[in-house]
Amino acid sequence: MFKRILLSGIAGAVLAFLMSTVFHIATHLGEVGVKGMANEDALISVLRAQLHESGIYYYPGPNMAPGRSKEQVDADTAAYLAKYKAGPNGILIFNPGGEEFSFPKHILNQFLFSLVSGLLLAWILQTTATATSYGKRLLIVIVVTILGATIYTLPYWNWYGFPCNYILAELFTWTISWGVAGLAMAAISKP
Repeated sequence: MFKRILLSGIAGAVLAFLMSTVFHIATHLGEVGVKGMANEDALISVLRAQLHESGIYYYPGPNMAPGRSKEQVDADTAAYLAKYKAGPNGILIFNPGGEEFSFPKHILNQFLFSLVSGLLLAWILQTTATATSYGKRLLIVIVVTILGATIYTLPYWNWYGFPCNYILAELFTWTISWGVAGLAMAAISKP
């Protein structure tokens, strides 16, 4: 059982990783909805002057200070909602210090994420193998992929305003990538 889990997990990870690479390089679906900023240097100067800690920053920023009275919370909420309505609004992931970009490190991390996911999926497939057919095991991979993608991707659209085309491209690429991986995983994970 352990060998099948290991083989299925590795095969799934490799196939999903390769498929997502194809989607990013050949189709550019990984870039859908992502844009550069005009006058980036001026914006970076302002960010460096105003933000000094790594973090996730919302704008407009709600007042989240502890110890406020109910009246203060109500007033802060009304002010926040007015600013949000007036716009602009968004989210910024910010790191104040620079660092060397290491493509090999990021690619290795991405593969390791795929490997962990593949091994978890392989365990599910192998533990259900006696009660499932090849088609049902493949369907399990696809459903788990869609579940994971919707749990983690749709809230980014809902709460943070990620572009709809970005979200749809993410859902599509993950579903197809792991669907292809599932073809091999379902065949390996048999009773």
